Amino acid sequence: MDKNAAHQFMKDFFEKYYNCLHAESEMAVMLPGVPEDMIGDAQPDGNHGEWRVWKLVPSTVTEHEIAALEADFALAFPEGVKAFLSTYHHLFEEPIGRNSTAKKFYGIKQAFNPHLVANGFLSLTWDKSHYFIRCIDLSLMPDEERCPVLEIDHETLFDLQYQADERGEIIPKDILVQHMNAVAENLYDYLNDIYENAGIYGDDEDWDDEENDESLTGARN
Repeated sequence: MDKNAAHQFMKDFFEKYYNCLHAESEMAVMLPGVPEDMIGDAQPDGNHGEWRVWKLVPSTVTEHEIAALEADFALAFPEGVKAFLSTYHHLFEEPIGRNSTAKKFYGIKQAFNPHLVANGFLSLTWDKSHYFIRCIDLSLMPDEERCPVLEIDHETLFDLQYQADERGEIIPKDILVQHMNAVAENLYDYLNDIYENAGIYGDDEDWDDEENDESLTGARN
């Protein structure tokens, strides 16, 4: 996808996913400590303490901030990832990862791993259970729609990292690949799957192969 198409996809995804969760339960989009500018206009009746419904906020992320994050990762991000990070501020939990007005790029920074990025795997987020780190294999760039989303058990990764760090080395790519599982064909399919399988209080990661008539357009065309 080009820049405009990627941003349109992400706009559609975030809006449809948010509306889907909100329609099922306001609790799915409620959190404590929501930044003031992200508190939703309508709040549920009753006393919910510090919990507030949060809302999507158009992103204030700049191209300079994206470039600085790319420099931190030492990777060039695909257009889809740039759009993922710069279309809306939100407070979706994993397997998306928060990106609020108060803490930009929080989710992707939490997933960062130096050994993954050194081997061309863009660490993106954690899975819902915080057991796997999910990343994008950038080896087929510039064709980002052929770059799969993979995951690796964090305990395995950290064990390998400890051993490599002790030797002053980077984990070899072939070793990492041996421990990775495929999650989706690309970032767009990954997000489509999250939307299609959205369950109450968030996404349901017991994904199946059934197609949803309301799947977001673009990634499978």
